[in-house]
Parts: sequence; C-alpha cells; structure tokens
Amino acid sequence: MDQALNSNQQGIWRGWYWRFDSLLVIAIAILEVAAYYLSKGAYSFIASGELGMFLAALVMVQRAKVRKRANAIAVSVASYVIDIIFQLTIARSYTLQHGWGNFASQNLIIMAIGVLFSVVYAWSTEMSTKRRAKLEAERAAKRQSAPERDDDAPKVRVHRVKKRRGRGRRPKS
Repeated sequence: MDQALNSNQQGIWRGWYWRFDSLLVIAIAILEVAAYYLSKGAYSFIASGELGMFLAALVMVQRAKVRKRANAIAVSVASYVIDIIFQLTIARSYTLQHGWGNFASQNLIIMAIGVLFSVVYAWSTEMSTKRRAKLEAERAAKRQSAPERDDDAPKVRVHRVKKRRGRGRRPKS
C-alpha cells in the first residue's frame, strides 16, 4: 500500500486523485448550470446539487484505488461548496423567497446526506472487495488441495423424455 500511496502517476499525490477530483467537480458543476438554464430556472440547484454529490461519490469510489473514502468525501464537499456558490450567485431568488434559515437548514441536511452516502458507499465497496478477494483465495486454495482426476470429462446435459399420456383423462387406479 505504501507503494500505491507514493505512486508517481500524474494527477495522484499520496493517494489523493486531485486531477480526477477537480475534473469531476467541474464537469458536475457545468451539468448543474446547464440543467438550471435549460429548464429556465425550474430545476433548482438544490436538486441538482444533491444528485451531483451522489454521482461524484459513485464515480470517485469506482475510480480510486486507495483512499476511496477520503476522495469520495472530498469530491462531495467540493461539489457542495460549488453548489452553494451557484445558489448564492445565480439562483439568488430562492434564498430571498424562502429566507436564510430555510436555505441554511436545507443545505446542511443535503451536505450531511451527501457525506454520509460517500462514507457508506466507499465502506461497502471496500468490504465487498475484501470479501471477494477472500472468497477467491479460498477457491484457489480449494483448487490446489483437491486431487486431480483423470476422468474429468466435460459434463453433458441429459435430456429426459416426457412420459406420454393417452388422449383424454388419465385412468384412475
């Protein structure tokens, strides 16, 4: 793992996928702005921000090899911050209509849900990867310990012929 953390790949620094993180956040921000303007303001940044946080965590966890949880949280928080900036600059009318208290509480709940989703999804992915590796090791050990058979002919499927019944009802016996 130490070698993976100190890899010399471009865009990765000590397990932080900074290049992919930033490109992902920028792409999601562009999609949020496009959704807002294409819907003529009907599709709010609150809805697209939450969806963007979920998608960012999903994509980041699948891409990262190390520090999946930390990278997913970083992407979720960065998406959240950009979403707040969009809400305060582009869609300012929402905050003026509904008040600052509603704005703050709704966005804090969205951030909590996004970060919680990132943590849980990264954890479950790590656990399933570990479980898959453990099962594969058990299968490999079982294959090595099993005696070799010479009669390992390919299995052939045997088709059974259906019993024919006469016309009409079956006779009672």
